[in-house]
Amino acid sequence: IGRLGSYRIRRLLGAGGMGAVFLAEDSQIQRLVALKVMRPKVASSVDARRRFLREAQAAAAIQHDHIVTIYHVGEDGGVPFLAMQFLEGETLDERLRATR
Repeated sequence: IGRLGSYRIRRLLGAGGMGAVFLAEDSQIQRLVALKVMRPKVASSVDARRRFLREAQAAAAIQHDHIVTIYHVGEDGGVPFLAMQFLEGETLDERLRATR
């Protein structure tokens, strides 16, 4: 699909109001990551960018089996992103639907 920083984007995993999450490969260490990317329109808001950074800082401060590990916080071409642990399996939406 393209590149963002040192990450090669492979495919879209999901999208929401503030951004999208992609499966990507860290080209430097050849590790798969989940790349959470802010939509450019949302990234133009200073408050949204601060909230995005606070989310990364909060997640990075916690070490727990149920919290993904944040590997990198970056920006490329004015687009903020988080590189985090990629976990294979079902999405939260799929899990919620299965339990209804």
